[in-house]
Amino acid sequence: MSKENKSAKTFPWDYQFGDEDFQKAPWILKKGKQYVTIEKNLDNKGFFYLQKNEERRLSLNHLQIKSTYNQLMKFGYKLRK
Repeated sequence: MSKENKSAKTFPWDYQFGDEDFQKAPWILKKGKQYVTIEKNLDNKGFFYLQKNEERRLSLNHLQIKSTYNQLMKFGYKLRK
């Protein structure tokens, strides 16, 4: 498998409290001055909110957010620790 087709198998929201890579939501991905915020939708289980900079917030399902996360990582975004 080439590095280009490689995608994340574990996502920040998959970790539980106490795991080494656990991060509290919201998860922020940055690239230069741009940032994308991902957080769980507490009203609709299984859905996530995605917001770029100060633009309108989108609601995505579990598969959509995983795909979007992988695309953002390919575009050079980095998860802020």
